[in-house]
Amino acid sequence: MPSYLEQLKIIIAMKEAGNIKRFIPSEFGNEVDRISPLPPFKAIFDKKKAVRRAAEKSGKPCTFIFANSFGAYFVNILLRPFDEKLHKVTVYGTGETKYKS
Repeated sequence: MPSYLEQLKIIIAMKEAGNIKRFIPSEFGNEVDRISPLPPFKAIFDKKKAVRRAAEKSGKPCTFIFANSFGAYFVNILLRPFDEKLHKVTVYGTGETKYKS
């Protein structure tokens, strides 16, 4: 799993150095403040939010780039929500959503 929180060390070093003009976090996925992720991704997005808040609080200009993820990155989980260790499948929702044409 990516180490998003390691970027907090970069933000601290950036403030101490004093000569950094702009911070561009190493995170090019979704706009974490505008989505409501399901449980497997919520923990990851919370880490991304922590980096974003720390970058904003640093007072240095920041640029956040959002590519809205690559579908292939999540295909394995979305198409196979299977935990091989527990031999269990997780289904989200109640299953009562109706299709409207």
